[in-house]
Amino acid sequence: MNILYLTHRFPPDHFRGTEVYTFELAHEMQKLGHRVLAVALREMPQPGKISVVRDSYQDVAVARICKHLNPADFLSYFFDPEMDKIFAEISADFQPDLVHATYFTGGLSLGMTAEAAAQKKLFTTVTDYAALCPRGQMLDRNYYMCPGPRRGVRCLFCLFDRLWLFQNPGLDRIARDYFPVSLAGLKKHPQLGWLKKRTHAIQNVLRESNAVIFSHPLTRYVFDRNRVQVNNPELLDFGVEFAHFQDHNKSPASRLRIGFIGQVLPHKGLHLLVDALAGIKDQESFELLIYGSLNHPFEKEYFNSLKLTRVKNQKWLGTFDYSQMNQVLEGIDLLTVPSIWPENCPLTPKYALLTGTRLLLSDQPGILVKGGGEGIDYFRAGDLATLSEQIEEILASGKWAKQFEPRRDLVMSIQDHCSALLKIYRERA
Repeated sequence: MNILYLTHRFPPDHFRGTEVYTFELAHEMQKLGHRVLAVALREMPQPGKISVVRDSYQDVAVARICKHLNPADFLSYFFDPEMDKIFAEISADFQPDLVHATYFTGGLSLGMTAEAAAQKKLFTTVTDYAALCPRGQMLDRNYYMCPGPRRGVRCLFCLFDRLWLFQNPGLDRIARDYFPVSLAGLKKHPQLGWLKKRTHAIQNVLRESNAVIFSHPLTRYVFDRNRVQVNNPELLDFGVEFAHFQDHNKSPASRLRIGFIGQVLPHKGLHLLVDALAGIKDQESFELLIYGSLNHPFEKEYFNSLKLTRVKNQKWLGTFDYSQMNQVLEGIDLLTVPSIWPENCPLTPKYALLTGTRLLLSDQPGILVKGGGEGIDYFRAGDLATLSEQIEEILASGKWAKQFEPRRDLVMSIQDHCSALLKIYRERA
């Protein structure tokens, strides 16, 4: 088969979960004899004409659509006829038997997936909550959990800082949460029209996809709760290449090495971890290792707000190539995932399970499909007190120094994942 994978970014530009999963999926499919092309966005620092750069990453062919993004221009962030035309040209040249989209939060035009859906070639994997929430995490602008957009009336405040029906912020929040959404016509908000256009386009894509694949039951439940109609829903956990982690040996340490690997943004909860560690009296008993990117101004602003000097032994280590993940985890005794959003099967905890790296997780239900057992501890999501208690207990017991066997039974291999996915392709094509 000719398989076109459509995703937001692609290595080596980015190594976040969606990008790494899409790469490993494409790479494995290629090893199985399928012809593969990844199409991804490359964000340009300055405005200019959209162009295409063709290259490859570890033998996977990539067509990178180069565009300067302006998220403040809501419509162009999600709809771009020029990008649609370029994608059509790429598709005409590659002649895909199917198109598998793994991301559609923004930056890539929704017209690209719409065209593939119209041709009955589209398969969609849900990697976050972007179909419901333009921010992607189901958190409002104050980082409280949002139950759903209510046809965009909640999004007015989150995205555009606009009140809906009342000038009083408290009263308007009550209106956004409880008043009938049919009252939206009482006041004209052009932003509601933009949101409606985006929602309508995404819902059409999900209804017309050959199959919509969810990695976690929680994500499927949230979609059902918000009455999002999807065609042929399937449940399939993300796969991981086990071979990268077969030779894993922890380097020696005299104190607990606590690791954070992820986006340096509030929804990932790094501030909670820093606050908890800053309150520990024995600052010599541990060190904090932080891996992430500071490319975006929001990331830099958030990072500066952490006041890391409150933690005596801490290191900012930046980003690394995914090929170094095993080596990075060899220097981490306790990997923390303090997320305050529901999550959707992040890959980093899977790597910890494959290497016998102890995990301290927020109890958000979307982190692991299967969980529990030796080496996995939880704390109440967003609760500084329970996070502090768990870290203090791990330090006091000394159990962090005890090695435990990798939990491969809790992780799906990329080979098993591709086998299951090929079955979906063949049944739904």
